[in-house]
Amino acid sequence: MFNINDYPFDQEHNHLEIAGEAMNFHCHHYITNLQRTILDATYIDSALFLIGSAADVVYNQLSNLCKGLSVKESKIMAQEIYKIFGYGLIDLQNMNEDGIELETMKSFFSKTWEIKLGQSDKPVDYYTSGFLAAAYAVIYQKDLQEINVVQTTCLACGDDRNTHVVTLGDCNFTIYPPKESIKFKEVEKLKIDWEYEEQVTQAFLNAHVTMVGNEEGFIPAFGVYLIRNQSDYVNRVQFEFEKAMVEVAGEYGSTLAGELLIEAGHACGFFTYGGIMTSKEWKSRVKPYLKSKEDWIKALVSVVNTMGWGYHTTVELSQDKAVFRNYNDFEDLSYMRMYGKSEKPIHWTSSGAFTGLMQLIYNTDLVNGERIETEEGFREMRRSKVGYKTNMTKGLSCGDDFLEVEVYL
Repeated sequence: MFNINDYPFDQEHNHLEIAGEAMNFHCHHYITNLQRTILDATYIDSALFLIGSAADVVYNQLSNLCKGLSVKESKIMAQEIYKIFGYGLIDLQNMNEDGIELETMKSFFSKTWEIKLGQSDKPVDYYTSGFLAAAYAVIYQKDLQEINVVQTTCLACGDDRNTHVVTLGDCNFTIYPPKESIKFKEVEKLKIDWEYEEQVTQAFLNAHVTMVGNEEGFIPAFGVYLIRNQSDYVNRVQFEFEKAMVEVAGEYGSTLAGELLIEAGHACGFFTYGGIMTSKEWKSRVKPYLKSKEDWIKALVSVVNTMGWGYHTTVELSQDKAVFRNYNDFEDLSYMRMYGKSEKPIHWTSSGAFTGLMQLIYNTDLVNGERIETEEGFREMRRSKVGYKTNMTKGLSCGDDFLEVEVYL
C-alpha cells in the first residue's frame, strides 16, 4: 500500500517530504544518546514531550496517508510505514474503538537501547507510544486530547516483549498547536570546492529508496541501525528539552542543554560517519577519488547531502579549523515551522556531527583503513586532549541565510 518510490528526493533543497512531514535518517547511537541525556534529567517530566512529539508528527502524517481509506486499510498503512521507516513491527489487527493492548518483540528503541546502553530500569519506547496514540486517533477519528497511552513492559528492561496500552482517558502527553508549512530559504549556495562532488552525491542519491525496514522492521546499514525519522519529531524533542531546562535553571539550563545536545551530535558524527567511511560502498564508490584528508571530509559531506539534512558545504577547511555551512538545515526548518524565530543558533545535531567528523579525520587512523567507530574509540575521542571545540555562529532560525558553525582546536 505504501511505496517509498512515490516520494522523490528534492535535490534543490536536499530534502525529503512524506505526507506533510520532512524526513531524514538518524542512527541508533544518536537517538539513544539523545534520549538517555533527556531521561537522565529526572527533575523534568520528559515523557510528556517524548510521547507528544511522536504523536504530533505521526498524527499529521497518517491523517494525510489514510485520507479516504477504510479502517482496515488505515491499519495496514500505519503498520507499513512503521516497518518501512525502521521502527520495528506492530500488528494493529486487534485495535478497535476502545483502543489496543499491543505487544511486539521488534522495537528499534528498545533493541538499540539494550545494545548500546544495557538494560534500563524503565520502559524506553516513547516513540511507539506516541505512534500508537496517533494511529488510534486517525483510524477511529478521535481527538488526541482524549487518549491515554502507557508502556507497561519493555525489552530494554529484560521483559520478553514490549507492551503498549492505548485507551480513551485523561491525555498523558503534550498536545501541540498546528505547525506552519515548511519554508525554504532560497539563496545562492556556496558549492563544495571539490571536483568529484557530483559523482559521489549521485552514487548515493537513490539510496533512500533501498534503505527500508527488513523482515524485522529494522534498517541495518553502515554498521549502525538507521531510522527514517520524521524531522519534526526528533527536533521538537530537542527544543522541548532545552525549554524544560530553562524553566528549571534559567540561562544556565539553556547552556547545559545545548552542550548535552551537541554531545549527542558527536555520537552521530563519530559512529554514523565512521560507519559510512569504512563501508564497502565507500571503498568502491568514493575512496578512489580521495587524495587528502580534506577530500575525505568533502566526500562525506557530499554523501550526507543525500540524507535530507539540507545542503552541507565547507567554507574553510584545515586540521586546525573548519567552517561548515548548511543551507536549509533540518533543525532550523523545524524550529521555524513549530516556534518561529530563535534568538540564538539551535542546530546542535549538525554542529556536533561536524565536530565528530573533524575528530575522525584528523585525530584517528580511519583514513588509513583502521575501523575505529567503537564505544571505546568514542570514549577515547571525548577524552582527547586535542579535542575540537564547537561554535555555532549563524542559523536560519536567527534570520541568517544559512547555518554556519566553526570547529577548531
